[in-house]
Amino acid sequence: MKKLTLMAIAMGMLAFTACTEKKPAAAPAAQVEEVVTDSAFQQAIAGEYKSADGKRIITVNADFTVKTTGLDKDYFKWDMDVKPQGPSANINLIRKGLDAEVKDMVSVDTEEGTLIVKNETYRKAVEEKK
Repeated sequence: MKKLTLMAIAMGMLAFTACTEKKPAAAPAAQVEEVVTDSAFQQAIAGEYKSADGKRIITVNADFTVKTTGLDKDYFKWDMDVKPQGPSANINLIRKGLDAEVKDMVSVDTEEGTLIVKNETYRKAVEEKK
């Protein structure tokens, strides 16, 4: 009788734990990084920016690519954290680092045609008006 009672209790506990077992939680969704775009600003910022001596050139393209000449840092793309309000904005010039991409914040003014990188001003060539 004792054996039968102990076996019944053991079976009851086994059934109880099997029924109360929680289902594994679903994996959280991967974070989606939102890309900020503004085609009018992208077209306005696109162009070749030269340093005061003309030896260092940063070419910014509307398709978020960058080409550098004469700089010690080789930037290859740019992005915006927020949509620009007005003619000036802050953008990030991105270069490859050892483990991850490195972002350098840059100030841009489309009216003046300036790009300020680490306290150095690069200017866009002025187009002649006809």
